[in-house]
Amino acid sequence: MVLGIIIFNVVMYAVQLTAGEGYFRLFALTANEYGGPKLWSFLTYSFLHSPENIGHIVGNMIGVFFLGRALLPDLGEKRFVQLYLSSVVVGGFFWYIVSFASGSLAVVGASGAVFGLITCFGLMYAEQDIYLMMVLRMKAKILMYISLGIAAFGLIFLELLNGTGVAHSAHLGGMLGGYLFYKLIYLRNPKSGRNDTFKIPNWLKQNPSKPRATAYPYKVNIAPPKDMKKEVDRILDKINSQGFGSLTAEEKKILDEAGDLLKKR
Repeated sequence: MVLGIIIFNVVMYAVQLTAGEGYFRLFALTANEYGGPKLWSFLTYSFLHSPENIGHIVGNMIGVFFLGRALLPDLGEKRFVQLYLSSVVVGGFFWYIVSFASGSLAVVGASGAVFGLITCFGLMYAEQDIYLMMVLRMKAKILMYISLGIAAFGLIFLELLNGTGVAHSAHLGGMLGGYLFYKLIYLRNPKSGRNDTFKIPNWLKQNPSKPRATAYPYKVNIAPPKDMKKEVDRILDKINSQGFGSLTAEEKKILDEAGDLLKKR
């Protein structure tokens, strides 16, 4: 699914380079003064990019690839697409509202989606260590806060006060879309996407060398102890309030043990 989104973006960009101004006006998100907006452009603007700067699409697609690869195992394909599109649409609407004050005429690019992915990743795996640019080590939530600070600063001091060409409002709106997805969709059932059609490659699994449980020709009726049931309830409450990424290694182990007991019933 991640590769599908990347390929579609690249194809749309290639068509954009050859189709001319009419194609741009048809699919870009434009202000009233520039012939827009059209209803579909709140989505399609994300599949166009700056024709003068190839780094625009390259940077966005790198972000989609790495963040998508990290999020897919827990979200599944359907909810990942929901997250991506939510970030795009909310980012587009937020830019359009701000355009009345900033004077911006058009916006293109998947940056709003990338900022939405960063937000959801930071909320789901808040305490997980990551390496920014494969060098700088930080918590996932710190990356989210840095992105929020850059987007808010750019919106106020660059887009609104100086009228620069970068659509920081779309970035901030994308983060809002990622936050709404996390709160309204993901937290309602954190595990629902794991049985989606996406199959996790062995090299992405946390413990690929972990031996599989032996299958026996009989069933054992084993109920989890009361203390474990209370502990599992506490951990599920923690997931609902703080996200799966906030769990300690011991808490994840308890969930695995409880799942094994239920399978043996």
